[in-house]
Amino acid sequence: MRRTYLIIAGFIIGILLVIGAAGASSVYGRQQVVPGVRAAGMDLSGMDREACRRALASLEEKLNTTPVVFHYRDRTWSFSPPEIGLRLDTQAMLTGALQAGRDAQWWWQWYRQWKIKKEGYELPLMVVLSRQKFNQKLNALAGEIATPPRDAAFRVLPDDRIEIIPGRDGMKVDEERAYRDLLSALSAGKKPEIQLNMVYVKPQTTTEEVQAMGLKGLLASYTTSFDASYTDRAYNIRVAAAALDGLLIPPGQEVSFNKVVGPRSSEAGYKNAKVIVNNQLVDGLGGGVCQVSSTLYNAVLLANLEVLERTNHSLPVPYVPVGRDATVVYGAIDFRFRNNTESYVYIRSAVNGERLTFKIYGNTDYKVPVEIRTRITEVLEPKVVREPDPNLERGEQVVKQKGVRGYRVITERVVRENGRLYTERLPGSFYKPVNQVVAIGTREPSAGPVVPPPSSGQKPLPDKKPPAAGDSPGKTPVGGEDVKLPEESPEPADGEGMAPPEQQSPEGNNSVPEVVPPAGSQ
Repeated sequence: MRRTYLIIAGFIIGILLVIGAAGASSVYGRQQVVPGVRAAGMDLSGMDREACRRALASLEEKLNTTPVVFHYRDRTWSFSPPEIGLRLDTQAMLTGALQAGRDAQWWWQWYRQWKIKKEGYELPLMVVLSRQKFNQKLNALAGEIATPPRDAAFRVLPDDRIEIIPGRDGMKVDEERAYRDLLSALSAGKKPEIQLNMVYVKPQTTTEEVQAMGLKGLLASYTTSFDASYTDRAYNIRVAAAALDGLLIPPGQEVSFNKVVGPRSSEAGYKNAKVIVNNQLVDGLGGGVCQVSSTLYNAVLLANLEVLERTNHSLPVPYVPVGRDATVVYGAIDFRFRNNTESYVYIRSAVNGERLTFKIYGNTDYKVPVEIRTRITEVLEPKVVREPDPNLERGEQVVKQKGVRGYRVITERVVRENGRLYTERLPGSFYKPVNQVVAIGTREPSAGPVVPPPSSGQKPLPDKKPPAAGDSPGKTPVGGEDVKLPEESPEPADGEGMAPPEQQSPEGNNSVPEVVPPAGSQ
């Protein structure tokens, strides 16, 4: 019985000794590193917190002088750790050294510490690696070995066919793997040398995506002429046409002329030129832009695209036939159309000399013959308005404003498909007549003698031939020959002298730039 008590007492005392040893070890752990702990070959055994910190600081200095080396095939790049944002995490290392052998339950710590003392323990190298700096250096060297992908594209050939330029995969350095490999090597105590690996990079726009757009060739084109000597107007035409050049329209998308071209302001580069306001030609910003919208309108009609909004001018214009113009006013009057095909539509504009051309490309598999017919249904004669003019002698009459006829015009689009004709009534046109204004003289002729002024050494005025009737600026004698209305440019009225729209084409544009559709356009 007594022996049993002694055994129990000894067991209890043993437990107390283990507990005491564990407690002492815990206190000891807060002060010194367990014997047998090493870091990168440096013995930290028995060091207190400050001694361990100093030792780790020297280890960090050693790391900073150890080059980080990247290999790819027969090429090598070397950087210092600070260059790639690599540094030793001394605080984490310090904590790890002091906690070695004490990161378990109290009854297990004694065994852990005994094992470390007997076998040793290599503290993993803990580092901080800046992802941003690492990637910057990696990208810099990658430029020497990487191959960028090439996006698929298309271009218009001189014969108006569409050529697809295939995309190509690229090669780039696997940054994620390089980052992980470097950290793994450092953690394992190995030299900071890694082998770079390459991965394929897909283009943002693939060949299949461009092919699916359905662009194959020319659907329609239309050309108008202008007088380039009206430099400001010609400049405005170029600015507006350039805004529409290269427009890529997905199936079903609506196009607003005003949204694409934007405000016609001096800030946008537009200049003053003649515009029609209240049936008169006056100077205004953006004069000439309506020729751009009208030319595009005719190309859209011939391409058989859906017209959503179109308004005619108040007067006939000289660059397109009556019923086929499209006026625009930013914020008020727009020209809108929709790509009602199942494929993409691509618009090109070109100004060559005195000719403005729009070409519309799409899927030629569905191209059909289109004819635009116009018919004047009503002619409105101008009224004659007589105004007294005290500057003219009584009985003298001069036309101050030439009268212009008004018209009502019906426009139709006739499409021939599968041997049948389909007729579409387009927005009608109404051109208001312009009254003819005749000045009637009211001044009585002078019958008295003419007394010349006293001589004062003035030189006599040179003889001038009196102007013939109708030669006065801005005045035309009644009953004389027809005089053209003041025009934006001396161009043939109502499209006279122009080739049929179906035969009109641009000249001299031999450039064939590649077009890369935006990513995700499908």
